[in-house]
Amino acid sequence: MHVNDIKGRPQFSANEFLGYVFWKQLDGFHLRWTTEGSKALSFQGKITSHDKIKVLKTFSRDSREGTKEAQTNTIEWNVQTMGGIDGFDFLTPGNFTVELRINKKKIKPKNIFLGPNMVISDKNPIELIQVIAEKKEKLIKEKVKREPKKFVEEIKPSIPEPEPVSVYQPEPEPIYEPEPVYQPEPVYEPEPEPEP
Repeated sequence: MHVNDIKGRPQFSANEFLGYVFWKQLDGFHLRWTTEGSKALSFQGKITSHDKIKVLKTFSRDSREGTKEAQTNTIEWNVQTMGGIDGFDFLTPGNFTVELRINKKKIKPKNIFLGPNMVISDKNPIELIQVIAEKKEKLIKEKVKREPKKFVEEIKPSIPEPEPVSVYQPEPEPIYEPEPVYQPEPVYEPEPEPEP
């Protein structure tokens, strides 16, 4: 899915439905979740980007602890929600994947609403492609076409040398060698002396 498909703020209110709402505006990406009724549920998920990712703000009435940047390119959360709307805002320049769960189970796409029109997602996890990342990839491809030799020399140090593949060499078949037959050593027997 392209990021342009989710541009614009949707209109929704707390306790209207159970699920996630995800959209993009000029100030970044916005992910919210809400429950239907007053039953407490735990919301988990993971966002993984090809580039650096940063949480800008968290919105959690029930727990301020559950959202964290696990690494420079990953955000994970585990938040208990009981009525109301919780969530967070984040930024990343690259393509990324969003995986959403409720009570530690991957939720069905029908509970994920995207963009200003709250279109139902067709899958979970969702892979999003950004214009910035597309342009970056396009520039790299153009550079490779213009100067393939120079580009290979630039990236060569970062590419690990492949490990030599062991070639199968059959062991030589053993050659049958019969064991030597035991032969006793000759015993010295003096010759009889000739008669006079």
